Amino acid sequence: MPPFAHALKTKITITLSPDVVRRIDAFLAEPVARSRSQLVEEALREWLERQTQSEIERQTEAYYRSLSPDDQEEDQQWSAFASEAAKRLWEE
Repeated sequence: MPPFAHALKTKITITLSPDVVRRIDAFLAEPVARSRSQLVEEALREWLERQTQSEIERQTEAYYRSLSPDDQEEDQQWSAFASEAAKRLWEE
């Protein structure tokens, strides 16, 4: 992260239960994390990435479930074709 990125951050206040704060502070005893804010921000970034990935998976599943039987057959044919093409490339 660039040195000036700190100035671009927004300060917020959150309320956490004491057991969560104790666990955060326990992680801060390790040299990897520098502050509560950094630890919480990294945890939220990971959670947001998982949420994004879950949404992509949900949309992909919805798309494939919406295909007609003919479209499903065509998709399977394209998949088989692509698999064979990739296999030939790896064998070259």
